[in-house]
Amino acid sequence: MPENYNGPPRPSFLQRAWGVVCSLVEYLRWCLAWQPPEASLDDTTFDKCNTVEARLLVLGAADTGKSTFMKQMRYVFGDTFPVSERRRHLPYIRQNLLESVHKLVVAMDVLGVPYSTAAAQDAAERFVDMTALEAFFGDDSPMDLTLVEETQTLWEDEGVQEVFRRGNEYHLMTNADHFITSAARILHYDYLPTIDDILRMRYPTQCSVTTTYDVGEMRMTVHDMGGERSARGEWVGHFSRPTAILFLASLAEYDQQVEEAEREGEIKNRVQESLDIFDVVLKYPPFHNSPVILLLNKSDIFKKKIIYHSLAHYFPQYDGPDGDEDKGREFLSGLYEELAARHGRHYVSRFTEATNTENFNSIFSFVKNIVSRNIISRGGLL
Repeated sequence: MPENYNGPPRPSFLQRAWGVVCSLVEYLRWCLAWQPPEASLDDTTFDKCNTVEARLLVLGAADTGKSTFMKQMRYVFGDTFPVSERRRHLPYIRQNLLESVHKLVVAMDVLGVPYSTAAAQDAAERFVDMTALEAFFGDDSPMDLTLVEETQTLWEDEGVQEVFRRGNEYHLMTNADHFITSAARILHYDYLPTIDDILRMRYPTQCSVTTTYDVGEMRMTVHDMGGERSARGEWVGHFSRPTAILFLASLAEYDQQVEEAEREGEIKNRVQESLDIFDVVLKYPPFHNSPVILLLNKSDIFKKKIIYHSLAHYFPQYDGPDGDEDKGREFLSGLYEELAARHGRHYVSRFTEATNTENFNSIFSFVKNIVSRNIISRGGLL
């Protein structure tokens, strides 16, 4: 090697710049070619840079199925209710069962309907005092097998069945028959609530409930604002410009009065209450750019009820045939359509059964599509 050798010649500025450009191009090619692994619906390991944020506001009157919708969200996209969580619901389910039987017994007396058998009349004595029944709510409560037998005896009574069909007159819970017919299972000492029990159980949402789920490429935050009258004050002032509004209305409550209204000395049909709330949502300015999705829920219960409760009795303007499920659904749906037309608002609607997981999956796919389209129209990326 020559004595005056000083190493390889130093690259010129242009050569160094060209090298940087080539490296950058190669890096960009690698980035564009890379694809993230597909995540399942319950995958919680999302790259925030690739996740689209969405906010779904769940609104509606009390007992229309909002809480059931939230429980379906958790079951499908969350932790599917582990055993510890299922046990937590046990006292509420036993309470739903025993309160339903208690209401039936009280209604027998109020409505003046006689028991068809002496055995049923004797069994009814056990359910007159609700306070005494509270001893059976807990998961560690000692169970009494005669309580199951007395429940079954009552349920088989013709007079009790007549009063059950008149449940709209005294606010009997929607799924009372599900819990009463499952008494042997629910009042067993080692009872563990099923998913179906949890979806059907009833407890009022007194305040807003917020949950976030990772659904495919979307991180969806769902706000259940509560349907009780006392909870509605939060609605309009709590969120502005949600990605979408999911409004639940019950088809099955056309023959029922608002329980809260009665306590306030007011008589009001539950469908009318729902329509009044829908009217407020449609005309509230911060919601004008948010798509409205109307879910006409409890269509399965409506199908059973329309056979023996005339829609025209509660809505004289209905001129369709009695007992016609399709005409009845069309009429009730039309009431919401008239309101939307009055405000010049567009909305989309579906008939639903919130307790049916297969139906929920279909409906949620529809909802997610609406939400995605609104994100794109606002300039988001999917």
